Amino acid sequence: MEVNEKSQELNFDHFQILRAIGKGSFGKVCIVQKRDTKKMYAMKYMNKQKCIERDEVRNVFRELQIMQGLEHPFLVNLW
Repeated sequence: MEVNEKSQELNFDHFQILRAIGKGSFGKVCIVQKRDTKKMYAMKYMNKQKCIERDEVRNVFRELQIMQGLEHPFLVNLW
């Protein structure tokens, strides 16, 4: 996100879901549009309780750690 947007905590309601583009073992990925700027993003969201029940918490954090370290023009960057 833009630097000036950090003063406001973003949540799910700040985005409009346009369409689903994928489903994985711990979440779904959708194309979303930020309501105020109209910029489009890919958003992954997951059910925390299901991750806990499936004992996938370590995998979720591993994915987060990997995504935070990536910066490549052909891969999705985590913001």
